[in-house]
Amino acid sequence: MGETLQQRAEFAAELAELGPDEVPLNFLNPRPGTPFADLEVMPVGDALKAVAAFRLALPRTMLRFAGGREITLGDLGAKRGILGGINAVIVGNYLTTLGRPAEADLELLDELQMPLKALNASL
Repeated sequence: MGETLQQRAEFAAELAELGPDEVPLNFLNPRPGTPFADLEVMPVGDALKAVAAFRLALPRTMLRFAGGREITLGDLGAKRGILGGINAVIVGNYLTTLGRPAEADLELLDELQMPLKALNASL
């Protein structure tokens, strides 16, 4: 939401001090009627640099692609992100926005020969 790459790297370093098991990476998806509606979507290159910064700072942490990745990264950027350090993906729709079809994510992971681990949770 306007952070610099350096600020993202600093945030990743601060998180590393906490030793989290998992960190979701969300990307801004400007929504009409919100204070962020007029903000620009992060360029793909900046998003991939953020993924790299988090992976370098958190080498043993599960990095999970989450909301906004569809609009920010598209298919090619998502593929590069997974190859560059993402090791988990939230599939399907999100709380307030639509995600990619689960089948599309499964096809991408299969194409990249990434192992799958299904997590089933009921609320």
